[in-house]
Amino acid sequence: MLAANIVAAKYIAVNKPGENDKIDTNFVNNEFLNDLNKFGLKNEWIKKIKGSKNQGLYLYNVELPKDLPVPVVLSQINGSFLTLDYKINSYEKNTGGKTILEIYPKSFNKKLLTAEFDYNSNIIRDAGNLGIIVFGLERLKPKNINSLVMFPQTFMSVLVPSKASVQLIPEIIGSKKEYAVLLNDDISDSDYKLNGDFSDYRLKLSIRSLAGTFTDSVYFIIDDHSKLYSSHAFKVIKDEFAKRKIKLIPRIALPYTLNRAQIKDDFRNIVEKTRLGKTNLIAVSAEDFETIEPEIFSLIKVGYKFINPSRIMFAGNTKLGLK
Repeated sequence: MLAANIVAAKYIAVNKPGENDKIDTNFVNNEFLNDLNKFGLKNEWIKKIKGSKNQGLYLYNVELPKDLPVPVVLSQINGSFLTLDYKINSYEKNTGGKTILEIYPKSFNKKLLTAEFDYNSNIIRDAGNLGIIVFGLERLKPKNINSLVMFPQTFMSVLVPSKASVQLIPEIIGSKKEYAVLLNDDISDSDYKLNGDFSDYRLKLSIRSLAGTFTDSVYFIIDDHSKLYSSHAFKVIKDEFAKRKIKLIPRIALPYTLNRAQIKDDFRNIVEKTRLGKTNLIAVSAEDFETIEPEIFSLIKVGYKFINPSRIMFAGNTKLGLK
C-alpha cells in the first residue's frame, strides 16, 4: 500500500562495530537531510520545527511533490541507516495521508529524529524531460543486447538495416521502446542495400524491402555525411519515402553521440540545461550506455523523466525534415 507496507511498526537495526553505543544526534540529522537532498527537494519543503522541549530531538515537516512516493523516500533512508547502530520506525498517520518516520538509537528507546511526510500538489521539482537515442545496438553481444533492451527507462534504438537488426525488433517493441532505421554506406545486406551505382529499379526494390520490414520504425534517418546522401540515389529514396508517407530525417538533426573520453561531463552539461519545463535529446553509442546508467538512476531520483525521443523530436522548435 503505502509507507506502512514497507516498514510499518518494524524496527531495522544492525550493529556497527566499534561504536560502543555512541549516540550522535547531529550525525542522524545530517544523514537524514543528505538522503532528502538526493531527491531534489527544495529547502523550503523541509521545515524544521522549532521550540521542541526535548533538546536532543530533531523534528521536521517534509512536503513531497505528487510524483515522489513516500515509500521511495523511506526506502532510501532505511538503506542509509541499515548498517548503522540505529533503528527506524515508520507508520501512516492516516490512510493516504501523512506518514511518520522516527529514528532511535539501538541501545535505548529515545527518539533522535521525527519527521512527518505529506504530499503537496502545488510543488514541482526543478527537473525536465530527457530522451535517449542509442546507436549501434546490433553491434553488441546477445547477452549485452538483452541487458540494454531490458533497461527500465525508455529510449530509441537506431538500427542499421540487416537481418540481425530485424531480429531485435520484437524484443525492442516488447520492452515498450521505440526504434529508428539509419540509412548509410554501411548497409551490407542485399535486401536493404542502397548505393549510388544502383539503377532506380534496384533502389526501389531495396526501399520496398525497407518499408515492408521496418514497419514499426518511428523514423528513417539518412546519414547526410554519407556517399549515399550525395549520390543520385538520394533523390529516389526521398521521393519513394514521400510516396509512402514515411518520415525521413537527416542525421544532422539529431545530437552527436556523447564523446567517450568525456562522456560523463558531456552528459551532465546537457542535463544542466534541461530544467523544469525543458526537454532535450541525448545520443550515446550502445557500447557507452553502461557508463551513464548510474547517472540516469540519480536523475530519476531528483525528478527527471525519461520519455520516448519521438515525443521530443518534432515538438517545440525542433526542426527536422529534408529540403
